Amino acid sequence: MKRYLAALLAAISPLAGTAEAADKTPIKFVMDWRFEGALSMWPAAAETGCFAENNLDVKIEPSAGSGDALAKVAAGTYDIGVADFSSLIGFDASHPEAKLIAVLVVSESSAMSVVTLKKYGIASPRDLVGKRIADQEGESARVMFPAFARANSIDPNSVTWISVAPNLRQPVLVKGEADAAAGHLYTITVGLHALGVRDDEIVPLPYVKWGVRAFGSSVIVKRPWAEAHPDAMRAFLKCAAVGIKFAISNPTQAIAWLKKYNSLVDEDHEMEGLSFSNRTAIVTAESKKNGLSTFSGERLDQILTQVTGALNVKKPTADEIWRPDYLPSAAELKLP
Repeated sequence: MKRYLAALLAAISPLAGTAEAADKTPIKFVMDWRFEGALSMWPAAAETGCFAENNLDVKIEPSAGSGDALAKVAAGTYDIGVADFSSLIGFDASHPEAKLIAVLVVSESSAMSVVTLKKYGIASPRDLVGKRIADQEGESARVMFPAFARANSIDPNSVTWISVAPNLRQPVLVKGEADAAAGHLYTITVGLHALGVRDDEIVPLPYVKWGVRAFGSSVIVKRPWAEAHPDAMRAFLKCAAVGIKFAISNPTQAIAWLKKYNSLVDEDHEMEGLSFSNRTAIVTAESKKNGLSTFSGERLDQILTQVTGALNVKKPTADEIWRPDYLPSAAELKLP
């Protein structure tokens, strides 16, 4: 009898595991960049066990940037993704047949910036008139420069753009072949450090500090997918908040988990990237006061006005681009 029960249990166990896996909602998730420190909240959401505990089977994948992530989610290759909020607005305007929505703002403050060196005598946006700015065509800081210019009463066409690959922005700036570089503030700063430039020689002009109240990255999804999977959508955003807060409170462990997804990461370097992202983009005065992804209608309307004005496209209504229906509770969004 005992042998019979043991054999029966052995036969049932694999089937039980299969049934348990089948109960989980599979989600293909694409980030807005590679497995680096600033994105360690996503491995953290998985490694804390939150996805599994909420019946989600999430496969996390890197991408080549916001544009790549937007295209992949729109095509249905991935279910959920992360992309720059301004890039999302531009994507929807140019792809009306494949519009996406934002359901969680990850970075309350954008890292878009113009960066220059003290030796070039540029201290404010108005000093950029007549100057040369290096950046890749289509990069978000370059695309949004008209909004930055208008917010500071200068003509967007008063500068000359030097088109270079992202890794060449810093060298041309140091060599004097450009007077400034545009892009992600942290990326450019780290690149300048690698070339021997000290912090006291660097002059950053972050868009958010000069009149462009843009969000940074946001969780994106197709509206039909979210409406067809409301419970999975809510569970995913709950775990996103868990991952974000864990990466803030326990950065060392978050970076250790990140290394499971990218064994080649330099832990010290990625810790610096995570710290920069947390203190400049995620943990801001507004998010500390209100919580993650909690902002006024006035703030959203201003962003939509500035972005569509820069892109010269029709301004969407708030609910065409932003759907907070799936957000977790205020307590779960509150920062530690």
